Amino acid sequence: MTGKVNIECEEYIQSKGVKIEARVIESWNELVWVTLPNNQRFQENQRKENNLYERDVPISGPTDFGKGPTQTFPFSVGIPPCRPTRGGATVQNMLKAVMEVHARPSLSNETQIAFVPAGFGQAPMSVGYGPGPVQTGYGPGPMPGGYGPNPGYPPAPTWGVPSPNPYQGYPQAGYGQPQPQQQAPQAQVRCKYCTGQMNASSQTCPNCGARQ
Repeated sequence: MTGKVNIECEEYIQSKGVKIEARVIESWNELVWVTLPNNQRFQENQRKENNLYERDVPISGPTDFGKGPTQTFPFSVGIPPCRPTRGGATVQNMLKAVMEVHARPSLSNETQIAFVPAGFGQAPMSVGYGPGPVQTGYGPGPMPGGYGPNPGYPPAPTWGVPSPNPYQGYPQAGYGQPQPQQQAPQAQVRCKYCTGQMNASSQTCPNCGARQ
């Protein structure tokens, strides 16, 4: 994963350094027993987390920042694709830029990264009439393949010449056209505050508005 960290300050800041924190976090809902002060016990649905991968990469040493143009720091960090270790769990890939400051709390900002598997959402290749296979229309170029006579058919036994293709010039439905794409359903998790259903990629709960 490569990118850039842009830092813009409105005041003078002495920084001890800037780093990138890469994390792969597994989260799931788990029923736990809770005991009240009156010794009553009940089960509560709590959100649990586990770090599957963590790595810190320094991208800048001690630097003084002040009011002025934005300073940019490129970075490169590896994040392995991790799978959940338990049923019902979801995995989030997080990147956080952290600027450590002398005698003050560190300044940070984070973003979530989504990995798309190779071939995800692509329709299978179809074989049609013409000199080659008909592919779905991915990419900037024209769709290869087309309609025309089939050179691979032998001559008709009675005429001695190749038979003309009766379908030439009459496109048929379903050939040479991109297949409609079906959007994969998003994984659902429960809010750790109201336990309502929400998308795993959402940063705020659509039910109670709490930040996850």
